[in-house]
Amino acid sequence: MRALSQQRGAVLVVSLIVLLVLTLIGVSAARTVLLEEKMTFASRDAKVALEVAEALVRQGEQYIDGISTTGEFGNQNWLHAEGDAPDDLLAAATWSDNSSSSFEVPMEDSKGNQLSGRMYIEIAGNADKEDPADSITVGGYGQTTGGGEVKVFRIIARGQGLTDSTTRVIVSHYGKRF
Repeated sequence: MRALSQQRGAVLVVSLIVLLVLTLIGVSAARTVLLEEKMTFASRDAKVALEVAEALVRQGEQYIDGISTTGEFGNQNWLHAEGDAPDDLLAAATWSDNSSSSFEVPMEDSKGNQLSGRMYIEIAGNADKEDPADSITVGGYGQTTGGGEVKVFRIIARGQGLTDSTTRVIVSHYGKRF
C-alpha cells in the first residue's frame, strides 16, 4: 500500500505532454496538406484560363482567315478599326459587351459546363513590305503567288479559369494577305 500512496501521477503528466506534441504534429500536417491542395487548384485554374485564351486566339485566327474584306471592322463591338480598340487590358470596360464579345471554346469544366472567354480583334495596319514572315504570322504565307498587301490584326483574348477570379490575357498578331 505504501508504494501506491507515494506515486504522484508522473506517468499521467508525461502521457499528456506526449499526446499534446502528437496533436500539434497532426494539426500541422493537416494544415500543410490543405495549403498544398489550394496551391494545386490555383495552378490548375491558371492553366485552364491560359488554355481558354489560347483557344480564343485560334478562333480569332480562323475568323480572320474566313473574311474577304475588313468592312465589318468598326461596325461590331468586338471588331475594331485601327486605333479604336481599348488600350487598358485590365479595365472592366475593355471586357464588357461594348468592346469585346464572349465566345465558347471546346473545353468543359469538371461538371460538364462549357468554358468561355472574351475576345476582340483590331486592325493593326499593314505589314512591312520587306518580309512579314520575320515579324508576324501570315496565314498561307509562301503558299500563294498572288500579290496584295498584308493586313495585320491584333487579337486580344481573355480566358476565364474555373473560378471567376482567374483570368489570363493573350495578345497576338496575325496577318492576312488581301
